[in-house]
Amino acid sequence: MEIPSNARAKFIQRCFALGFGVAMLTPAIAGCISNCRDEYDSQVEDCRNRYDDPDDADDLRRCIEDAKDEYDECAEECRS
Repeated sequence: MEIPSNARAKFIQRCFALGFGVAMLTPAIAGCISNCRDEYDSQVEDCRNRYDDPDDADDLRRCIEDAKDEYDECAEECRS
């Protein structure tokens, strides 16, 4: 069974539009996630500066976990 040429053309147009939409969205998401990563790196550095004593290991761990949680939330917002 052969597909009519106008149906084939519409299918190709839809595929192209979908591909174009994804191509335009990908850099925006990547830029957003990059910003999240920069913020995460900054927060981790702050944690390390704040809790540089070995006695503060638990506080350092919690601080880094909080930064990771914030990164995950930020990245999820980028994807939505």
